[in-house]
Amino acid sequence: MRINVAEIKLEAGNHKRFPVQVAVESVEMAGQAITFDRPFEGEAEVWNAGDRLLVKAEVSGEATLQCSRCLGPVTLPLDVSFEEEYVEGEPADADDDEEQETEVDAGRSVSYYKGDEIDLSETLRDNVLLELPMKPLCSEDCAGLCPGCGTNLNTGSCQCAEETHTVDPRLAALKDLLRKPDSNS
Repeated sequence: MRINVAEIKLEAGNHKRFPVQVAVESVEMAGQAITFDRPFEGEAEVWNAGDRLLVKAEVSGEATLQCSRCLGPVTLPLDVSFEEEYVEGEPADADDDEEQETEVDAGRSVSYYKGDEIDLSETLRDNVLLELPMKPLCSEDCAGLCPGCGTNLNTGSCQCAEETHTVDPRLAALKDLLRKPDSNS
């Protein structure tokens, strides 16, 4: 999504609100497909801070990915907010083909733009991906898959022998930590 900032650039202190609607393309991360079935919607505000433009945006949308325990689909609502600084021009080491590049300026992320438009798509995409949980779950009490046969234990029990559900002998000593002390001891 591109925002026209020609009017805002005219004078320091100018600011304006813009409605935001950005479709985020599906991605694959860590071997998992992440899809976004509808665009992220919200609002962005742009301020002229003299030598740079400050953008603050808040958007909402949904991501569909796999539960990390049962591998079933999970649709998660996401509320994403970010602030970004934009400087007109190009960084000193940028290629001519790159329209927008980010670098660190005094510990802050600074993006570059050309002309009278700022493209928020890449910044929004990056911030959406940062909001995704590392281990998404379909529910807090998801039972996951049987380690022996792979049956989804949320939908029923499996027919595996009990020995496939035994504790790894290297971890057997940890089982004793969960036992309550005997009152006779």
